Amino acid sequence: MSVQSAVTQSIRKYGSSVTINNGGELRSGKAFIEPLRYRNKIYIGGELHSLGVLRRDKYLFIGTPESRLDENVTVIESGGSKYIVKRRETYFVGDSPVYVWAILAEYGERAEDDYDDGAN
Repeated sequence: MSVQSAVTQSIRKYGSSVTINNGGELRSGKAFIEPLRYRNKIYIGGELHSLGVLRRDKYLFIGTPESRLDENVTVIESGGSKYIVKRRETYFVGDSPVYVWAILAEYGERAEDDYDDGAN
């Protein structure tokens, strides 16, 4: 069994059900989605706010290699939550794609705190 087929089989067996909406094209599948821990946030744009840390939770997505994800376009639904893809990459072993990983943010209307008035 190849690395790709072993990883894909594991994702399909143990992953959560997801719906991937890529510009109106819907696709169902399985993937892992989990919150990124605090130590990882310094690498993905955690922001310091004048009253403390501005909360911008991020999530890690790991899906099968055929998952088509576009940054700032693709919306993923799972377990009653919606996420938008902020960054994505495909992990390869040799020339074979093994899985797709992405950084997700919660999807929805921007909150008032999301707008920066430019004052410091």
